[in-house]
Amino acid sequence: MRSSSTSSSVAIRATVGPSLLTPLVAVRSRIVRLVVVAAVLAIAVFAVPFAVGAGRYYVTSERADLEGDAQAAAAATVVGPGSPATVIGPIGPETTLGVYDLRGDRVAGDGPSRLDGGLARALTGGVEQGTAGGDFLVAVPVVADDRQTGVLRASRPDTRAREESALTVAVMVALAAAAVLATWAVARRSARRMAAPLEELVAAAERLGDGDFTVRARTTGIPEIDALGQAQAATAARLSELVARERAFSAEASHQLRTPLAALRLQLEDLASRRDGDGLAGALATTDRLDRTVEDLLRLARGHRPAAAPVDVAAVVRDVVDGHAEVVCEETGLRAGVSPAALRQILAVLLENAATHGTGTVEVTVRRAGTAVAVDVADEGALTLPEAALFGRRGETADAPGGGHGIGLALARRLAEAEGGRLRLRTPEPTTFTLLLPASSPDPA
Repeated sequence: MRSSSTSSSVAIRATVGPSLLTPLVAVRSRIVRLVVVAAVLAIAVFAVPFAVGAGRYYVTSERADLEGDAQAAAAATVVGPGSPATVIGPIGPETTLGVYDLRGDRVAGDGPSRLDGGLARALTGGVEQGTAGGDFLVAVPVVADDRQTGVLRASRPDTRAREESALTVAVMVALAAAAVLATWAVARRSARRMAAPLEELVAAAERLGDGDFTVRARTTGIPEIDALGQAQAATAARLSELVARERAFSAEASHQLRTPLAALRLQLEDLASRRDGDGLAGALATTDRLDRTVEDLLRLARGHRPAAAPVDVAAVVRDVVDGHAEVVCEETGLRAGVSPAALRQILAVLLENAATHGTGTVEVTVRRAGTAVAVDVADEGALTLPEAALFGRRGETADAPGGGHGIGLALARRLAEAEGGRLRLRTPEPTTFTLLLPASSPDPA
């Protein structure tokens, strides 16, 4: 029977596996990567349009400055028939000015001999802008006495606009890199902080697989992880109860089966020597009782409690006693909410204890005790051991001299308490054990 609990522990360990920390670390790294990628995408979504807008702003600002210089220079420019063209005004070191007559021919300054095709519309009184060869171009009309006399063409390299745009992009790239680095650091710390409780749960699961059912996860303050820890603790408690039940079943089954097996062996040996038909019938009856005992123990060990109607206590008592003791029923129809298998095992233990350790006639009395049904199993013997020693297992009751009185009474008391009842020693002389069971109302049928 002990191999059953050992195999359960091995099966649990096999399902947990050698270690789950490696995939958990991989998940943590994947989370960090996803957060960093999301940060990069968010920065790109906002930074690219900003960089484009900044570049356009620098170009527009440079052209506005060039147009303002050209307007100031045109105000001081004189173009007229019979007099040379003159240019007086603020001219920067990078700005080139040229004066053109109304035919589009250059008459003073620097520039092409003919006004550029895109700027020729300035001959009709408008202001025109353009680019050529990396230069910003602007053409403004020259006016004298409210009459256009020519066109002033100004050009300036776009170097400063490109440098300012490049500087802006460089600053934005540096800031973006710093933001991504900070995001990576925060994501890694947060992932480690969130993964630490999960790693503890994994370690606890591995300890649980190794048979440590006392393992409990600490509270983290994260509802989802705390829920996992509570579920693991509940599983550990159930597994501990299961293993304890299997171990108890191993000991209890061996104890409960020893007596009927010995009786069956004696009857079979008697049959072999005498070939008696009555002995054969007795052996078959013993075999039936043994089979029912095994079935009851298996059902109780696996926690299978039938949800049937209340049990007729007197009927179960007569079935178990089967002529080996006197049965007295003070009242008919006494029913109790108890498992028939548990009641049979408790009565079997009490009857065996009376037959082994008691003397004289064994009497079983079924009576009503307030809101309970009482079953008294009495013999004519006397006990000197304290009650703690009677219901303690051998070697497990420290305060009882000589250890416990056996595993049978301990089993009977545990079964009674599991059914909501009580089993106690009523009187040591004559020896009387009383089983109290929760009474049920009579069956309406």
